[in-house]
Amino acid sequence: MSQPEPIVLTVKRYKCPHCNRSRSARKATVEHMTRCWHNPAARGCRTCGNYSPAEDACGCEPGCNWGNGGEGIPEHCEAGVSLKLGPIVQCEKWKAA
Repeated sequence: MSQPEPIVLTVKRYKCPHCNRSRSARKATVEHMTRCWHNPAARGCRTCGNYSPAEDACGCEPGCNWGNGGEGIPEHCEAGVSLKLGPIVQCEKWKAA
């Protein structure tokens, strides 16, 4: 007796146009887009002119940290907004990059 063939299953996913996140529900993706850190309309840190990404200590290559005791420069906001809990959206101090 022969083995049955696998069944092809096609799945529909909805992907955010600003980042790589995807979901099976359109509504969940639309809700994500309103708070996506990479969406300029959400006025998030990662699209702001005040945002400074994290840097390694010596700047030569990711993970090197030579010459600074392993301490790199964490991501931060030049306008003084705390990013201790991570990047935010709908910031009053957001400015176009």
